[in-house]
Amino acid sequence: MQLIANEKIIDIMEQTLNHVDARLINHGKRVAYLIYKVLEPRRSFDAKQLHDICILSMLHDVGAYKTEEIDKMVIFETMDVWDHSIYGYLFLHHFSPLKDLAPAVLFHHAECDEMASLEDPAHQMLAQLISLCDRADVFSLHGGGDAAFRAYMDRYRDIKYRGDIVDMFAAAHINIDGVFGDMDSNKPFNSIFRGMPLTEDEVSGYIKMLIYSIDFRSSQTVIHTVSAACIAGILADMLGADESGIRKVRTGAMLHDIGKIGIPLHILESTGRLSDSDMKVMMTHVDITEKILDGNVDDDIKHIAVRHHEKLNGTGYPKNLDFHDITRFDRIVSIADIFSALCGARSYKGAYPKEKVVGILRDMSGQNLIDPQIASLAIDNFDCIIESLEADVKPILDVYYAMDNEHIRMRDKIKSADYALL
Repeated sequence: MQLIANEKIIDIMEQTLNHVDARLINHGKRVAYLIYKVLEPRRSFDAKQLHDICILSMLHDVGAYKTEEIDKMVIFETMDVWDHSIYGYLFLHHFSPLKDLAPAVLFHHAECDEMASLEDPAHQMLAQLISLCDRADVFSLHGGGDAAFRAYMDRYRDIKYRGDIVDMFAAAHINIDGVFGDMDSNKPFNSIFRGMPLTEDEVSGYIKMLIYSIDFRSSQTVIHTVSAACIAGILADMLGADESGIRKVRTGAMLHDIGKIGIPLHILESTGRLSDSDMKVMMTHVDITEKILDGNVDDDIKHIAVRHHEKLNGTGYPKNLDFHDITRFDRIVSIADIFSALCGARSYKGAYPKEKVVGILRDMSGQNLIDPQIASLAIDNFDCIIESLEADVKPILDVYYAMDNEHIRMRDKIKSADYALL
């Protein structure tokens, strides 16, 4: 049984991207809608292909969370936004079901003379369309509307945008001043955008891409979510949960920090104790997680994800729940989150040795903060849990370092004006 329905994974991706920056709310979806309006009348793609292109278009800025380029993305003449294009390409290429289309995201800010290194004409066309529709949305919100955008296309014809791409957009007769009025009610678009059946592997791939786009922001957080999900699954199995329960626990654990996409980097990567005001901001990641997941996942999974900071004695957050309201699955993920955080290096601490981790878990259990039975189980099986973790996280670390090296290689080529990146 698929734990997250097809249309719900689209909603989760959309909601998550909306929390990257207030200026980017629904930006990806609007770009997807514009591209749909351009391509659908041409009948050049079947429904599945058009769906994949729309999802790719919605995700074209997924790499922005890894970078500090958002200020440049929302102005009209972007000078250097390759970083988020590279990271977006890498996340899509390594984790999403859209690997074959990922090069279009890599080049979605390239100009005409830089586009020649993309060998596939379809990639060139999509990269140019994403770029043009991206600017159309910015103009619709901030840049003077349709007339100003028409002048912009004329000014950059055959410089930023190939003439045939400009003509393709013009042929769709889109007036950007009013085009988005029926976006949410347009049945053919929403049937393509949300209604296309997805396999369980595709749903899992999109979830991993979102999670890793958050966790991969630093080497300290890269394996935290994977570790927490692994530990939670092990503990659930040891406690006798059935296969469905284990899957719920692992899914909730994978989603538990998705709200951190809305937390500023300087807070996430602080090397010292957070101020009271910064701590209040940090604590909102749970509220953001709930907003993203509410109505999009089973309530059990949502509760597992958003209750990992609640304590049995009622002193946790965000709702000060106590042991009456915190289920066994919630308690498992809470301990898995703590176990993973203690065993991993963070910006403000190194990885703790076994003795210290065990001591902290015992102290928290004794203070009625965490479930004593589950804590004892984690302590008694510490070594085998760590052994399983090492096997689970090694492939993720390998991909992280490979992506880091690939990013450096690509940036070096761009600096030397060499755009043969693939």
